[in-house]
Amino acid sequence: MAEKMKIKEHVESDEIISVSHLKIAFGSNRVLTDFNLGLRKGENVVVLGKSGCGKSVLIKCMVRLLAYDSGSLKVFGKEVQGLSQKELDSMRLRMGFLFQSSALYDSMTVRENLEFPLRRHHISSNKNEVNERVKETLENVGLYHAIDLMPSELSGGMRKRIGLARSLILKPEIMLYDEPTTGLDPITAREISNLMLRLQRTYNTSSIIISHDMHCARLTADRLAVINDGICYAEGTFNTLQASNDPFVKAFFN
Repeated sequence: MAEKMKIKEHVESDEIISVSHLKIAFGSNRVLTDFNLGLRKGENVVVLGKSGCGKSVLIKCMVRLLAYDSGSLKVFGKEVQGLSQKELDSMRLRMGFLFQSSALYDSMTVRENLEFPLRRHHISSNKNEVNERVKETLENVGLYHAIDLMPSELSGGMRKRIGLARSLILKPEIMLYDEPTTGLDPITAREISNLMLRLQRTYNTSSIIISHDMHCARLTADRLAVINDGICYAEGTFNTLQASNDPFVKAFFN
């Protein structure tokens, strides 16, 4: 019999993100059917699941790139779908999103890529402050020497680091990572995982990490959540889930 782990009702005051009974479908394709998950301050939660199970859909709902059909999704204690545009913009300023592709602007240098969000959100107009913030953020990801390079001159791992730096330059309280190590060789993937962990400690960020990479999960996760049939099927530490006898859960560790 499947060892399905019951998800308790969340104590929302303890959570920076709280997802309760979330449902979302695209036509007849029911993606999330009754999904529950919480993220606490300073915690990394890795979300596992087969391709097409709704992992990326979940984090897109968190920043309201997608609308959910029913249930509750609260970020910083507020229902995401109830926010005005001004409130949504304010919430997004407190969140960083690292896309699979890193999503750098190819026509801008590394420096300009990092300056762009500061200017767009009117964070600072003081040139010295902007320069100092760009320098500090690039030093934190170990790439200050690449400040004047174009994205086309960067390796895949460097592009990922610059994408991470651009997300961090606004000093977000929450980071959402969508497959942060996809397409990287094992050594670079491990470096990115270790960097994510170090940045969590440096910035005290709370993170949702979507990943198929079990090495990344082992290194970065305080807790893992497994999606199956649209629900949070299992939840626990890496060691707890690795020791599970449930065939679906065990398949991720083989």
